[in-house]
Amino acid sequence: MTDQSEFNSRAALCRLLAQREPANRAFWMAEAENWSRLSKEKRDGEDSVKMDSGILMRRRAQSTKFLMILI
Repeated sequence: MTDQSEFNSRAALCRLLAQREPANRAFWMAEAENWSRLSKEKRDGEDSVKMDSGILMRRRAQSTKFLMILI
């Protein structure tokens, strides 16, 4: 299970990537907003995270692959 601090860390990383990649800024800021929203839902006591649309799931998989490359 992903905890709130991990959601916040992912949001911060996406904001950093938005600064470093101006061409993909809109994508990274949208990802940061999504992680922040998930963190807020978790904080507000919502136990389950709703599944995103297929497009967002594919984008999240792409961003995860990219983040793994950076590490």
